[in-house]
This record gives sequence, structure tokens and C-alpha cells, in this order.
Amino acid sequence: MVKRLDAVATAVASAPRRSILERLAEGDASMSDLASRLDVTLPAVDKHLRVLLDAGVVTKHKAGRTTSVHLVPGSLDELANWAMSTRLMWSHALDRLEQHLTDVATDDTEESR
Repeated sequence: MVKRLDAVATAVASAPRRSILERLAEGDASMSDLASRLDVTLPAVDKHLRVLLDAGVVTKHKAGRTTSVHLVPGSLDELANWAMSTRLMWSHALDRLEQHLTDVATDDTEESR
């Protein structure tokens, strides 16, 4: 589980790969379409797709001379769940810190009177 989460997090850490994922969220795309959207060469797209493929986020299908790329449904769920749980943990911790700082400031104000 952790290795897959790491692989997905690494895959989405790159802006060009996130752009690919945003495009694929709209539907399947050819490698040429992805290259033109990113304004990069086909080998560059292929390099980014290799990372996404290895992470299990996308699949490729070749039909004749065209290679189409497909976003794997639910492949980002584990990362999204981790991010949400981490966000909730930090939100709770920061709420406690805010309350503590408010309490300390109130104590200091009362002591200075």
C-alpha cells in the first residue's frame, strides 16, 4: 500500500503529468493530443506516461498507429484519502494550537492587570 501511494504521489508531483491527468479526466486522449496540449515532443510525453503507467494511474492502448491513453478510475483515491486524513490531522492540531495561544494570551492579559 505504501509503495503504491509513494508511486502515485511521485507521479502527480510533476506539473506536466498533472496536466496529462487533467486532460485525461475529460476522456481518453491520443499521445499526439497530449503532446500538443503540453507543447512537448512525443518522446517527452512517453517519458511522463511511463511514470503514470508504472504508478497504475493510466493505461495505454495501441490501435493501428494511434496510441490512446486512459485514466484508470479510482487510481487517485488512495492519495486523495491520505491527503484528506492528513489535512484533518493538521486542521485539528492547528485548532488546538490556536486555542492554546488564545488561552496563553488571555492568561498574560489577566496577569498584567
